[in-house]
Amino acid sequence: MVEQIITKGYAPEKVFAYFEQLCKIPHGSGNEEAVARYIENFALERGLFVIRDKNNNVFIRKEASEGYENVPAYLLQGHTDMVCAKETSSNHNFETDALDLYMENGWLRARGTTLGGDDGIAVAFMLALLDGEIENHPTLECLFTTEEETGLGGAESFDYSVVTAKKMINLDSESEGEVCAGCAGGVRSKISFTPALEKSSGDVITLSIDGLFGGHSGVEINCGRANAIAMMVNILKQIGKEQELALVSLVGGEKDNAIPRMCEAKFVVENSESALAAIELLDDEIRENLCEADRGLKISVSVDADVEEVDTLVQSGKLLNMLSEIKVGVLAMSAHLEGLVEFSRNLGVIEVNEGGAYITYSSRSAKEEQIDLSVDQVNAEVEKLGAAVRHTGRYPGWDFLPESDLRDTYVRKFKEIMGKDVHTVVIHAGLECGIIKSRIPDMDIISIGPNMRNIHTPDEALQLESCERLFKVLCAVLSEK
Repeated sequence: MVEQIITKGYAPEKVFAYFEQLCKIPHGSGNEEAVARYIENFALERGLFVIRDKNNNVFIRKEASEGYENVPAYLLQGHTDMVCAKETSSNHNFETDALDLYMENGWLRARGTTLGGDDGIAVAFMLALLDGEIENHPTLECLFTTEEETGLGGAESFDYSVVTAKKMINLDSESEGEVCAGCAGGVRSKISFTPALEKSSGDVITLSIDGLFGGHSGVEINCGRANAIAMMVNILKQIGKEQELALVSLVGGEKDNAIPRMCEAKFVVENSESALAAIELLDDEIRENLCEADRGLKISVSVDADVEEVDTLVQSGKLLNMLSEIKVGVLAMSAHLEGLVEFSRNLGVIEVNEGGAYITYSSRSAKEEQIDLSVDQVNAEVEKLGAAVRHTGRYPGWDFLPESDLRDTYVRKFKEIMGKDVHTVVIHAGLECGIIKSRIPDMDIISIGPNMRNIHTPDEALQLESCERLFKVLCAVLSEK
C-alpha cells in the first residue's frame, strides 16, 4: 500500500494514496503505458483476474464477497489519461515529470499544470475498492481506458466480450450533487495544408493573446469564456479591412477539447501605426465584453519596422476567411432541457507557419444529424481554402432513459447518506458511456464524480471532502443486495 503525503489526514486513505501515486506517473493522452503497467501489476500482486490489451486498456475482475455471489455484477469505469495543459511560465515536462501537488483550502491542485483529477480520481476509487476499501460487494469489474481525452480511443478499441456486468458506474463526472444520465456525441475535424509562400516587406508585428481562462470545450462551452484563436482571427480581420495583411505565422491552443487560452500571430503590414491603433481600439471593445473569468486577458504587441524581406503565406486572406466562417462556441441550445447546450463547435488548436498548417475543431451534439451538419460546414469552408480535412474519432452520444433501476438506487442512497436530493442531468461533454452502451445495449449506466473545478486548465482543483462523501455513496450502492 502506498502512503499519503500531501493528502495525509483525508479519508478514504487508500483513495488519496493511490491518487498521489498516480500523480507521480506521467500519463498524458498517448502516454499511458507506465500507468497501465502499474495497474496490471497491482492486480497481479493481489491475485485478481486482469487483462491489459495492446492499447493499454486494463480490465480487472474481483469476485463477490461472501453472501453476494448471487447479486448482479457491477462494471466501474474511468480513463487513465489526462489533459496536459500548463501555464506559459511553467517548465513542467509531462513526459517525464511528476505533478507538483499542493493543498489549498481543502482542494488539491498541481503547481502550474493540470491536476488530472479528470479522471485520475476514478482510477484511485477503483484501485481502493479492489484493495479492500469495501467489505461487502458483488463481483466488481473495473475498466481503465486510455486516450479518452483525444477521442475516446481506448473505449472504442476494447473487446467487451469479457464484461459480464449489466450495471455500470462511470466515474468521469465533476459534480457531487449530480448524477449524469446522458451525454453528447462528437467528432474531430483536422485540417492541414502546405502553405504557399511569398516574399513580403514592411512592418512585422507580433501580437500575443494570453491570460484567458479556457476550460472544457463541452462542459464549459456555454460559460461565455473567450476563445483566444477566434479572438485573434477577429483582430486580424479588422486590421485587414484597413490595409493588406500577410501572415507569417498563427499559433494557438493546446488541446482540441479545451477552449484555447493563448494565441500568437506574426504578420506584415505597410503601416504599423494604423494597425496598432486598431488593436488598441479592439482591446477596449474586447474587454468590455469579457466574462469575469477572462479578466486576466493580456494583449501584447511588438513591432519590427521596415523589414525588407520575410516569408508570408499566400493563403493569408483565405485562411482568415475560413477561420471566421466556421463558427465556434454554442451553435444551438436544447429545446427540451433548459440550459443544455445541444450543438457546439470548438476551435482548439492552430499551428500555421512556413513548415505547415494544422488546425483542429471539435464538434459536439446529442443529435447525429447535427454532427453531420458540422462535418458538411467544415468541408465547405475547407474546400474554398484548398486544404485537406480528416474527420476522426467520431463517437456516439448516450441517450437519456426515462427509467433506470441503477439510477433509482443511486438517487435513493444519495438521499439516505447526504440528506438531500441529487440532480439528474444530461451533459454536453462526451463520455465513454456512449461507446460502451453501443457495444452492450442492455447496460444500465450512470456517471458520477466528486466536485472538481476548472478541469483541462492549470487551475484544475479536486475537493477532497467531496471525494470522501461520494465514495460513501458509491460503496452503499455497491453493497445493496
